[in-house]
Amino acid sequence: MIYFQDIPEIPETTAFMISVPGYRDEFNYLFQRLLVLFLLLNSSPDYAQQGFGNPSVCLDSSQRLLFHEDSIAVNASYITKTSDGNYLIPGYYYPNRGYYYYMPYLIKSGSDGNILWSKRFYSLGTYSSQWYTATRIKELRNGDLLMTGQIGVPETDDRRELAIWRLDKNGNLLWGESYETSLWSNPITGASDITGIEEDAGGNIYLSGNLRIFEASKFAFAMKLDAKGGILWDQSYSSNAAFAYGISLSGNKLFLFGNIGPLPITGSLNTNILWCIQLNAGNGEMLGTKGWYADFGDQSSSNSFAYANTSMSILDNGQVSIHGTARSDFLGLFDLRVDTINHAIIANFSSDFNFLNGIMLSSRHASNYYNTVATQQSDGRISYTRFIEDNNLYGENIIYGNILNNQVVKERVYHEQNRSSELTSNFLYYSPDEDIVIQTYWDSVISKGGLEILHLRDKDSANLCNGKDTSLTFVQPYFMKAAPVVFDSILANTFSQTNHNFLAEDAGNLVKSTACTMPGVIVNGIPVISLNKDSVLCAGGTRNLDAGKGFSLYVWNNGSTDPSLNINDTGRYWVSVTSQNGCKASDTTHISTLAPIPSDFLPHDTTICQFAKLTIQASHTYQNYLWNDQSTGPALTVSQPGLYQLEVTDSNQCVGSDSMRLATKECLEGFFVPNAFTPNGDGRNDVFRPLLFGNITRYRFAIYNRWGEKVFETQTRGQGWDGKQNGAPVGNGAFVWYCQYQLDGQPERTKEGTVLLIR
Repeated sequence: MIYFQDIPEIPETTAFMISVPGYRDEFNYLFQRLLVLFLLLNSSPDYAQQGFGNPSVCLDSSQRLLFHEDSIAVNASYITKTSDGNYLIPGYYYPNRGYYYYMPYLIKSGSDGNILWSKRFYSLGTYSSQWYTATRIKELRNGDLLMTGQIGVPETDDRRELAIWRLDKNGNLLWGESYETSLWSNPITGASDITGIEEDAGGNIYLSGNLRIFEASKFAFAMKLDAKGGILWDQSYSSNAAFAYGISLSGNKLFLFGNIGPLPITGSLNTNILWCIQLNAGNGEMLGTKGWYADFGDQSSSNSFAYANTSMSILDNGQVSIHGTARSDFLGLFDLRVDTINHAIIANFSSDFNFLNGIMLSSRHASNYYNTVATQQSDGRISYTRFIEDNNLYGENIIYGNILNNQVVKERVYHEQNRSSELTSNFLYYSPDEDIVIQTYWDSVISKGGLEILHLRDKDSANLCNGKDTSLTFVQPYFMKAAPVVFDSILANTFSQTNHNFLAEDAGNLVKSTACTMPGVIVNGIPVISLNKDSVLCAGGTRNLDAGKGFSLYVWNNGSTDPSLNINDTGRYWVSVTSQNGCKASDTTHISTLAPIPSDFLPHDTTICQFAKLTIQASHTYQNYLWNDQSTGPALTVSQPGLYQLEVTDSNQCVGSDSMRLATKECLEGFFVPNAFTPNGDGRNDVFRPLLFGNITRYRFAIYNRWGEKVFETQTRGQGWDGKQNGAPVGNGAFVWYCQYQLDGQPERTKEGTVLLIR
């Protein structure tokens, strides 16, 4: 919401002004003032009666930022996160005075939108092309950057070679190289665009991409380069509109993902096939293929992946995600006459590319196709954008949204007044509820183009700068069936180096400004609050929900006005706060489960013999253990009587305790030896052995005849002599025995004596 108030003076520590670049005529300025007055008069009767004065507006802390230069238009369609938490924006620019003279551009920015450095790469003039672009970039293992793009070939029908630049971590040029393929012939239009970059442990580079002829993709390709750009191998795959979406590397196995079609599947059904090729990373040899097609009957073709704005990624759980635009999004502008249009598809596969599940992002309005983008982040979060097609070139509506667990979490509509957006980038994931996206814009009022950076947070309030909350998008399940993959031809080693990439770097001249501006208005930040969202509460326990300090007013769902609230039961809890500047915000949490406290997990009280040992162990597995002797293992071995206590923490972070009492008793203990035995086979007194009671830790028993010869020996307790020597019975007589033994906790002892053998 938007909230105004009349504040004579606002300290700098509690408010910030948004500057007003770009309003170039009095009419525009007057319009903005009237807009503010209109909002002021409709926001609160109490404040409206105070007069215009020095109005203020409450906005979220997230910003909409612009990157631009005075004399050029900056474009970008792909961004990537770096290991230091910042992000890279490759793109190109051209002077406002003309269409050509494209030059690669590279920007490194912090997540806050501050420009760390920017580079533009100008031609040295040794090759006559006036058309250079950069489109994709990857941070390599040693911190270098690999940037890819295209070079226009002079005197051809817009043919473009593949261009690669290797830069150091600060964007300084290390080397540049260019490549063409023998699949083209002058002056045919051709282009090479890269869709994926991988690097192995040896520093070799793997690329996936597409070869276009007259803008139609004819070949999907994979290639391997050494660290200096030399070609090691390349493979090109031809079929009906073959298109590569991306590439992944696992050990010595390379996986290329893409799309072909429409192709005949069954009967009269023609549709696209989503495929994966497994390659030997060493030589590019094909090891196997798998294919899938959309299973929606006569709508299968329109519910296939489109050829633009589709890519792949590997999720944290090892699954493969293919995400991007649906063909029905494109057809919705022309000949598709259905009530529901599916704009984007997200399909998840196992690591060996077996279909698992998928969804379609759908609505009941058409969009403009080239700006429909969906990105699945590594944790499964899905972010998406598209235009609402209203045929208004300058003043378009664009939708942004996020999906978790197949449900739309936040969706908002932005009205881009006086601007048209040419491209929208992929989304970068920065926190559990925040994404960054970049759209290339053109402002019809100031005749300037640039980049607009949006921080999209799920908690953003709807307002003039952060869009209007909406629910136009809904989620539908997506189904696929297996299909064979057949290519018309597979061609190897078609690429060659052309040495046309002659560029040098120069510092860029970008400036940053705030995109959402309201002249003469003080902009105060809406309070940021975040209640604990854990839905599980331990039974019998409490949790403190803290809304933060420093606000002028708190209102909880139960009427409390304290900064925090203690809860002990399930339910929905919310708080509304008002800042010192009169800005309001709220947050909600829902406790759905009361988890039981761990209990009764130790054995019952018991008794053991003196000098014996007992191992005590919990009957269930827990995350943490703490015994009364401060040990933290899951089991405790004891021998002394007493009370033993254990405190455990389970997976819900609930803490419980239990105890058991151990007592000892005197058990039979001692050494007893008979003085005679009768090994005559009658089953009575046939074996001679000592009777030893207690916890024995060492034992040896031996028998000797009258001449000192050993006739029997054992170290096994309970084993005795049967009156035989070497298997033969011995005669009657007296024999000498020796026994060495040790009881637990006692010294070693030796006993000896004689025994009479009687048959």
